[in-house]
Amino acid sequence: MQKKSLLALLLVLSLLLSGCALVTVDEAKDMARTIIDVNGETINKQTFINAVNNTISQNSYYNQLYAQLGMSAQYSTDTATVMQEVADQYVNSLAAMQKARELGMYEFTDEEKAHVQEHAKEDYDSYVQQVISANFSDSELEGDALREAAEAYIKENGLATLEDFTKSAEDEVAMEKLQDYVVADVEVTDDEVTASLTERAESAKAQYESNPEAYGVNVNNGSTVYYAPAGYRMVKQILIGFSDEEKAAISDAETALTDAQAALADAQAAVDGAAEDADKDALSAAVAQAQAAVDEAQAKTDEARAAALAAAKTKADEVYALATAEGADFDALIQEYNEDTGMPENGYAVREGYSAFVESFTNAAMALEKVGDVSAPTESTYGYHIIRYAADVAEGTVDTEAVRETIKSGLLTTKQNEKISAAMAEWVGAAAVKTYLDRAN
Repeated sequence: MQKKSLLALLLVLSLLLSGCALVTVDEAKDMARTIIDVNGETINKQTFINAVNNTISQNSYYNQLYAQLGMSAQYSTDTATVMQEVADQYVNSLAAMQKARELGMYEFTDEEKAHVQEHAKEDYDSYVQQVISANFSDSELEGDALREAAEAYIKENGLATLEDFTKSAEDEVAMEKLQDYVVADVEVTDDEVTASLTERAESAKAQYESNPEAYGVNVNNGSTVYYAPAGYRMVKQILIGFSDEEKAAISDAETALTDAQAALADAQAAVDGAAEDADKDALSAAVAQAQAAVDEAQAKTDEARAAALAAAKTKADEVYALATAEGADFDALIQEYNEDTGMPENGYAVREGYSAFVESFTNAAMALEKVGDVSAPTESTYGYHIIRYAADVAEGTVDTEAVRETIKSGLLTTKQNEKISAAMAEWVGAAAVKTYLDRAN
């Protein structure tokens, strides 16, 4: 049961209350006016405005992260929109917490009480450290004296206390119990799993027919697959790569080559764009000089690569001899010698012409005739690959216990979320709800 996703909606109130405690409470009459009223339990303007501002700040932060990834904004920062969202969250959370009290979810066992106290203290201690970082960075106080000063600051400014964090932890435990109560009878049948597997397999088959390489990408990235197209096999490898010093030498040589090529391009551009009265001989000489620098840089790059490959080849030949010896344990050799730290446990999916890997690797992998065959060391820009034909991939629906468990888990979460949403709508519908968002402007 994926409690985090199901609890997200239910725990909004406790999270927002913690957030509103981070600012000074305004005692003015206007800020004490009610904005949300659910069965007589209210949220005042000060708390509501703080929650809205905190949400806008949080949404802005997340949108900045998305922008850094080249993605569009995912969260609204429009005040009116956020106000309505926060109001809905408060209404839902208040109704849920009232239901939890009605059902006795706030009656805790000794174990639950200990859990509440432990997590409240952890969160409060972390919060005190945040206050210290934000307000006492230049203080000469240390140890207990510094903490006492921070706690005094918290008290003087009406910030979140240990009692606030304890209440939040109690809310979380109660909401977990309420969730378990609501979804206790939710089940997923084998027939539902089979139907979903069939649907997913058909969708995957259509995708792979138009883009066969997508299957290899999915498998090699660790994604769950539901259908396998024809032509794939699984291979494992032992990569014998380059030392850090050799990699640095190659990188430096390639950088010098790139710079030399750029200088050559500039020299040639000067010739092409020269005026009629320009010194053509001097410009041509500059091109020739730049070309010589490129040739020299290319030679040094080739030399660095050749030296690294020669060292790797010696070791690769030794490992290949071990891999092809009678009774060899290829998996054990992988553990000892493989420098490809990203290879999945079951190896890589590969097919003829698979372009996600370097061509020499793909060709060597597909040249192996039967399962268990091992390739001679195969050169690439990464070093030398010793490749073992690990298994065939059968065309058709992938129907394994692991796949069924993935589907079942996803279906269960969906059904649980639907049950939670329906219960929430029922609780809110039965509640006396009043909202006064115009007062928040």
